Amino acid sequence: MKKLTLSLLVVTSIIFSGCGTIKGAIIYEKDRTLETITQVRALPMQTSVGFEWKKLEDSRIHGVNIYRGYPSQGTLGFKRVGSVDSVYATHFVDNTAKQNTEYVYTFTTFSLGKESNHGALLNVKTRTAEAGVSFAQVIQVAPTVVKLLWRPHANQSVNRYIVERSMNNSQWKAIGEVKGHIAAEYVDTFIHSGNHYKYRIIAKRYDNALMQPSKTMAISL
Repeated sequence: MKKLTLSLLVVTSIIFSGCGTIKGAIIYEKDRTLETITQVRALPMQTSVGFEWKKLEDSRIHGVNIYRGYPSQGTLGFKRVGSVDSVYATHFVDNTAKQNTEYVYTFTTFSLGKESNHGALLNVKTRTAEAGVSFAQVIQVAPTVVKLLWRPHANQSVNRYIVERSMNNSQWKAIGEVKGHIAAEYVDTFIHSGNHYKYRIIAKRYDNALMQPSKTMAISL
């Protein structure tokens, strides 16, 4: 597998008290003699974060646990988001991250029901959403029917579009999803005369990352 090219982030050692892990399905006995991970490289994307660390030399180790929390929660907010079940593995990807969000990650090693100290504290912020579709318009095609048209997003990884609507300045609600990168039309027939409607289009990538909403389109019937 091609090695990730990552930017080195400085990490600091931290100490957690107690005999078990912070949170997770498996409770480990603490073993402070197990090798800890003190340097990690991170590559944050929009909805995922890739990690790389040096090969572990402790032959007792069976794998690595990855924990994630938020800066505001401190050490008690960590939850295990994944494990790597091999001492030879040196990479992990967290695919459950959200866009434009600050996280704190920490890593442990484990062996036969025992777990090392939490050896690294790593602050990561995922990327913000890309710009949305560059053109969109709404057209009334019948007394209670409107058509939305937009220009397909320039990013080829976009594979669907979410259509959101607000009636009389109410909250935005998703009313439909159009699949296909070059799909560029949606017809709304569930509208009524005497109301004011707003629409916007949100492009969505194959990895579920959302683009910024399009400009707001408004129409009164």
